[in-house]
Amino acid sequence: MNLFERAMVQLERLEVDGWLIPCSEGSDVHSKFMLDLEVHIRHYIYVDRGGKHKVFTCTMEKPMVEKKLSAMGVDAQVEAYSGYDDIISMLKPLITKPKIALNFGENVLTREGTGFAEYLPVGEFRALQKIAPNTQFVSAAPIIYDLRTIKTPEDIQDLRETVKINLEILEDLPNWVKVGMTENEVKRELEIKYLRNGGIGFPAIVANNANAADPHHNGSDKKIEPGVLLIDSGMKPRRMCSDITWTYWVGGEPSEAFLNAYQALQYAKDKSYEVVKAGLPMNLPAIKCREALAEKGYDHEKLYIHSLGHSLGFNVHDVGGGMRAKMPDTILQQENMIITNEPGLYWVNEWGVRLEDDLVIKKDGMENLSYTPKDPLVI
Repeated sequence: MNLFERAMVQLERLEVDGWLIPCSEGSDVHSKFMLDLEVHIRHYIYVDRGGKHKVFTCTMEKPMVEKKLSAMGVDAQVEAYSGYDDIISMLKPLITKPKIALNFGENVLTREGTGFAEYLPVGEFRALQKIAPNTQFVSAAPIIYDLRTIKTPEDIQDLRETVKINLEILEDLPNWVKVGMTENEVKRELEIKYLRNGGIGFPAIVANNANAADPHHNGSDKKIEPGVLLIDSGMKPRRMCSDITWTYWVGGEPSEAFLNAYQALQYAKDKSYEVVKAGLPMNLPAIKCREALAEKGYDHEKLYIHSLGHSLGFNVHDVGGGMRAKMPDTILQQENMIITNEPGLYWVNEWGVRLEDDLVIKKDGMENLSYTPKDPLVI
C-alpha cells in the first residue's frame, strides 16, 4: 500500500473528502514525503478520498512528477498551470466540498500538540478560504500522524543501512580529528564524509569540553583541546534519518569523573532497554533510566536536562512524540515506532556526555540499530 492509499484509509475513517498539500520552495516537508521528490516551484498535491488524486505543478516540473508517481505506483493526474488564474480554476472544483484537510496544527500548545502539522502559511489559508468559502477546512494532523509514526519494513531497512554507514564513519573519526582543529572544522569534515556517502540528516553538533554541557551547541571556532568531545550527527542518504551521539575523549587517559559518568549512562541505557516493548507505557524507559542514574549517585533532576528520546524517521525529530518520564501512562509504545535513546549528564561551564542509539520498538522487545562503544574511544 503506497502513501496515497494509506492516506485514503484515514480520509475515509475521518469522513474527510480530500487532503490538500500546498507547497512552494520546500515550505511543506510533506510534498517531498509524499512524492519522494523535491519539487521547487509552487505546486499542490491533492489526495482524494475516492482515489481521484491530482497534482498541479508548473510546466517544467510536470514530467519529473509524472515519472516519479508512475515509479511509485501512484495513480494521479498531473496538470500544469501557466499562472495564478489557472491555479484558482484547478483548485476550486477540488476544494469546494464539505470537508478538506490542510496541514495546520489545531492544538500546538497542548500536551497532545499538533505542531508537527503546522506548515500552512496564513496567506495560503486565506486564499483557499476565499476560493471555497463554504468548505470546512480541518487539520490534517491525524493523517500525518498515521503516515509518519509507524514505520514500514522498507523504512526500517532503509535506516538499518544508513546507520551502518554512519557508525563506520564515527568509528574512523579518531583517525583524523586532531588537537588544534576547530569544532567547525571537525563539523565540516564530518559532513563532507556524510555527503560522500549519501547525505546529511541534520547539522552536526561538535562540542568540546564546556561546550559539551550545552546539548544543542551550535558549533564554534574554538580549537579542540584535551578532554571531552561530544558529536551528535546523522545521515540521510534516502528517506530515513539516523541520529547518533558518541562522546569521545581527546588526549591521554580519560579522567575518572568522565569514565564514571560514561559508564553510568551505559548502565542507565541498558536498564531502559528492559522496558522498551510495544504495549508498555512510553514513559517507562525514561523512568527506569533516571532511576538507574540515581542508583549510581547522579542528580538526574539537575544534570539530565532533556527527555530520553524522540521519534526518528523522515525528519530527525519525526512525528510520534518522545519518551519522557513525566508523560501520561496512557501513551503506549507501538510496534515499529523508531525512537532514539539518548541519556546525558551535563555540568554547566565544565563538560557533558551523551550516548545515543536508534531503536525500533517491537512487540516482543526492541531492535537496536546502532550502538555506543562500551568504553569511550580516545582521540
